[in-house]
Amino acid sequence: MTKSPLVSIIIPTYNRAHLISETLDSVLAQTYQNWECIVVDDGSTDGTDQLMASYCAKDSRFHYHHRPDDRLPGGNAARNYGFEVSKGEYVQWFDSDDLMVSNRINSYIEAFNKNNVDFVISKSKFFNYRNDNKSYSFKNSEISFLSFSIGNVSWITNDFIVSKRVVKKIKFNESLKAGQEYNFICKLLLISEKSFFINEFLTLRRYHNESIQGERNLNKFHNLNMRFYAYWSNYLDIKDLAKMSCFDKFALQTCSSAFLMSKNKIKLPRHFYTEIVKVFGYNSFFLFLAIISNKFFNKYHKPYLIFKKRVHD
Repeated sequence: MTKSPLVSIIIPTYNRAHLISETLDSVLAQTYQNWECIVVDDGSTDGTDQLMASYCAKDSRFHYHHRPDDRLPGGNAARNYGFEVSKGEYVQWFDSDDLMVSNRINSYIEAFNKNNVDFVISKSKFFNYRNDNKSYSFKNSEISFLSFSIGNVSWITNDFIVSKRVVKKIKFNESLKAGQEYNFICKLLLISEKSFFINEFLTLRRYHNESIQGERNLNKFHNLNMRFYAYWSNYLDIKDLAKMSCFDKFALQTCSSAFLMSKNKIKLPRHFYTEIVKVFGYNSFFLFLAIISNKFFNKYHKPYLIFKKRVHD
């Protein structure tokens, strides 16, 4: 490893011409200079092409691509394609509406040079919205697949940079509409838990109603439905790799909670009940009782609390 390795910053974008320039300016402002910034457009119609042409002309470290037509639409395919054309020793995926603190990449590379790790994590905070930073109250020693998968520690894609050799066999699941970050990081942690946590805010996130989080907050059912299928899809994707009953229970319990909170309106996938019985055994009875009670009496709390207690005893 060189002391100043090339870092590939991969930014998927879609109709963000009014915002992405601030993101790219924050990349230009980095004190660390050995980077390439790969922007992959997911089908914008708002003048992103012209904007990116100006940045590529301004600095040759910017590279602009369109998602190939044979790839599924969405940010996941754009992230994967950006990775495929990247040349850096380290990879940083980043969102097209957020900002980098100027010493961000330099802090990451210093952490890599001083520690024998495969990825480095930092913190994010909103610069135009209320902040809840409780999710970052963890230590290096607490980072593991199990702690992340069951929600004891948490971070997002913007928060980490990873060695390219470690993630060569991992891809963002292009069929997922939600939970892709969670899914990707779970798969990463199944390969390596060698990490270093920088307890600093190195990303400034933008909150707006066009953002994914903003859209979810505007529609409770949509949020619950996306939550259900994010955890269900992740469960199906990695349960055979993880082989941990704690992970299985957490994933299916999270799905069950979302279903009940939706008043049983979420359309359950095939084999959901089969998986419930497989994982929870006879304790499934109390969950089924909660589902029936919710359907006929709009109440599920008592049987569901019994279910949770028996599962965790």
